[in-house]
Amino acid sequence: MKKFSPVAAIWIAWFVTAANLVVTKYAVPYITSALFIFLSCVGAVLFFTPYLIKTGGWNVILDRKLFWQFLGLGTLGTALPMTVFMIALNYTTPTNGAILNQFEIVYSILLSWLILKERPTAKQIGGSALVITGVTLLLWQAGFSVQLKGDLMIVGCLWMFQLSHIFAKKLPADMTPPQIAAARALFALPALFLLIIYVAATQGLVFEATPTLWWTLAFSAIINYFAGNTFWYYAIRHMDLGKASAIILSYPVMTFILSVLLGLDKITVFKVLGLVLAMGGAYIVTGIVSKQGEAKK
Repeated sequence: MKKFSPVAAIWIAWFVTAANLVVTKYAVPYITSALFIFLSCVGAVLFFTPYLIKTGGWNVILDRKLFWQFLGLGTLGTALPMTVFMIALNYTTPTNGAILNQFEIVYSILLSWLILKERPTAKQIGGSALVITGVTLLLWQAGFSVQLKGDLMIVGCLWMFQLSHIFAKKLPADMTPPQIAAARALFALPALFLLIIYVAATQGLVFEATPTLWWTLAFSAIINYFAGNTFWYYAIRHMDLGKASAIILSYPVMTFILSVLLGLDKITVFKVLGLVLAMGGAYIVTGIVSKQGEAKK
């Protein structure tokens, strides 16, 4: 990892994040969502294993004192929201998923207000209003079609990511990026296993061993959960979090481009406006948080 600059790392994470929704869309018809995420996390853990053995990382990850932090990070940061995301892609498009994901900013402000008693500023409210407007445009375009179901599922699960950040902040400062990414993948497995058992008992599992399924699983495990998360944690550990967030928040643009080029989405006025408004609002809020963080130093 030392060969990469933090800026290079964040741009790699940016592209992986943008491409992941598109790749996952291809896998949707061939496998049960929880099973796909489960196998992806298992694959990632296998790729992390040589590093963990070499560095003694297993001792950190299996430390009983950190169990609940890791479980919260894996369950709320990967297992539950990513399963919902994949189910939602049965009904909506990767572009919508990427744009709607900006709504996490609104949850961040609401949870800070309710839990930490931090009153939002006028600019934060304005930025949130832009995000909400952008999201509303997409929901309005969906009308009462089946796409609305997928869009609402995505908006409804984003609060989990914010809670997972709380667990992540409590992790030891000396944990390496690969250790954090490995722990996140490993501790997503318990919740995913329970979901698989539930789906198997109530609906039955889907698994069609097609070439498409195999390459999407490989991408998800190796590129997304192994490399992408490692580069993300490396970037935020070695550069200003506000700047890293500002870069990563622009990933919907690449998701949109990839989706259109691959025929998974169409260019519409609503999507373009929703993209601009949601990203603009997210940038405003992120910029405020970054300045607040610098002021506290």
